Amino acid sequence: MRLTVYGVNTIKEAVLSGNIKKGGNIFVSEKKWKGGIIDKNFIKLLKEKNINILLKNDGAFLQEFGKEAFIKGIAANTEYIEKDYEDLFDKSGKNSYMPLYLILDEINDPQNLGSIIRTANGAGVSGIIMPKSNSVFITSSVAYVSQGALFYVDAVRVINISRTIVDLKKRGIWVAGLSGEADDAIYDTDFNIPLAVVVGSEGRGLRRLTAENCDRILRIPMEQGVNSLNASVSFAVAAYEILRQRKYAGVKK
Repeated sequence: MRLTVYGVNTIKEAVLSGNIKKGGNIFVSEKKWKGGIIDKNFIKLLKEKNINILLKNDGAFLQEFGKEAFIKGIAANTEYIEKDYEDLFDKSGKNSYMPLYLILDEINDPQNLGSIIRTANGAGVSGIIMPKSNSVFITSSVAYVSQGALFYVDAVRVINISRTIVDLKKRGIWVAGLSGEADDAIYDTDFNIPLAVVVGSEGRGLRRLTAENCDRILRIPMEQGVNSLNASVSFAVAAYEILRQRKYAGVKK
């Protein structure tokens, strides 16, 4: 699908990942160009990749790319290729690492999704699974908040999350949902197994059938005050506990 990306860091990752290819165009508003929005190293990278820098007057830039892109002053058009569900397992089968999948149960906020994708990239997630309905997918805002991380993480959509959880379990993947109401804490759980983590929607959390199909529901311990974290922060805490256990638990000071 066609995707407009904006912001220097997001476009840089689109170039480095090969999503903006040789002969492609980067558009910069005249005002931002005069203000030196692009540093010399980025210009050098674009020249090395044979990617064109084209100036647009501010009015034309705003009309073509919109307000958010205009604020950043730099934009490009690229293609985002959505993967199929089965592609996630083809990829993990060719690598030696222990898989970690992320299931998002109706996330609707582009800011949350962008943050989650950025964390998923940093934590080594094998793939992100989302429902085809009642969920935000990849947008320009998501791409910007992720700072280009979406170009390195496979995201797929499925018709039914509950059935997908059942399928994952048949493939030998243990499925853990996150909920502030759970009895067991993430810090009391061994994550050194093929794993999928399920994060619920903003506000209502995990749906009933989603929770019932999980192998276990886990909570992030909270001290005084609010009783839960937002979706992106919850996943970040859980993801880095998983990474700690898998790679750093045996490291001594």
